[in-house]
Amino acid sequence: MTTEAKVGAFTILGLALLTYIIVHLGGIGVGDKGYPVDVLFNEVNGLKPGNLVRYAGVDIGKVDDVHAEPDGAKVRLLINSGAKIPDTAIVGIGADGLMGEKYISISPGAETKGFLKPGDAITGKDQQGLDRLLVTADSVLLDIQKLVQSLNTVFGDERVQNALIDSAVSVKELTENLNRMSAVMARMAVNNEQDVKAMVTNLKFMSGSMMNAAGRVDHMLATVDNNGQTATDLREAIANLNATSKRVENMAVSIEGFVTDPETAENLKTTLRNARGVSEKANRMMNQVSNIKAETSVETLYSAGSKDYKTNADIKIHTSPNDFVLLGVNDIGEGNKTNVQIGSGSDKFASRVGLIDSKAGVGLDAKINNEFRMSVDAYDPNDLRVKLRAQYEVAPETFIVGETDSINKSEGRESFVGMRHSF
Repeated sequence: MTTEAKVGAFTILGLALLTYIIVHLGGIGVGDKGYPVDVLFNEVNGLKPGNLVRYAGVDIGKVDDVHAEPDGAKVRLLINSGAKIPDTAIVGIGADGLMGEKYISISPGAETKGFLKPGDAITGKDQQGLDRLLVTADSVLLDIQKLVQSLNTVFGDERVQNALIDSAVSVKELTENLNRMSAVMARMAVNNEQDVKAMVTNLKFMSGSMMNAAGRVDHMLATVDNNGQTATDLREAIANLNATSKRVENMAVSIEGFVTDPETAENLKTTLRNARGVSEKANRMMNQVSNIKAETSVETLYSAGSKDYKTNADIKIHTSPNDFVLLGVNDIGEGNKTNVQIGSGSDKFASRVGLIDSKAGVGLDAKINNEFRMSVDAYDPNDLRVKLRAQYEVAPETFIVGETDSINKSEGRESFVGMRHSF
């Protein structure tokens, strides 16, 4: 071969190799064989000709054409000849990652009666895109900001703060009054113990004497005779009655002296009033105790950002149908942040106030539906932080939990996801 022939052969070989790369590796089909299927979508979100068609994750064709129609967007698929698609298949639009290329995703349907034929047309299923999710999230954040502003308006009012302080002071004073009342009752019981014992002794003697006299009279009436015994018995009965009368008089004098003493009489009145008050308070306390219910919950959360786990535990004590106390610890073994809160409200909506992550704050809980619940906490008045939580019940007393701490700050913001179980 001459030099020119060698150069020509090398050039032809290079062109053939370039053509192969363009056709087979570049995704350009020459005389592609297959059958067309039309799919109608409301919107296609960036889908274009040449995108892959996947059935159950396997590539079975490509998008041949995309064009708009009055009722949406029609997409023509070119399916490989050997691929069969059930006529009940579900067709949607997927993406390889958040910013990846779009593709047509086909999933098997239920109760397949046949397969799609060339030229068949089906309706595609619209998918929730990332853009809609971002719009929804932005709306939720705006609502949370309004909620935080409302909370700041309420709890920033000096009258509300003073009312909370007055409530705490009233509870303290009530406890001190109960302690003083208990001490007074104890002193009265000790000081009057001897008088009470003397009164009981006199009553015992009186009862014995009266029973003895009554027995004598009965015996006298039952054994009446003419030998003078009746008169003797009668004299003894009168003597016993006289002795009994004196004992009763002595007892009356003792009781009168005990009761007519002004200080003792006043103490008795105070004791009776206190006893009645204590009885009423005890009844109320027993009613409250009977309504107490406790719910214990434990959760484990994981942060993909910091690659860290944390475990939280709490006990919710319902002191009445609408009031509760929340005690717990967050980040057990690491931060050990304390939660001590009192709250009020129904199962649909409740408010809390107290320590949140060892800082003063307030919280709101809302039940959106039977499975979905949301909570928002605002705490640390010196450096206000907002925590947003959402939980979804996947099984009885078992929840998937999502939480974002310091959502109102770029620095310190951290998101967690995990599981929660209640007992």
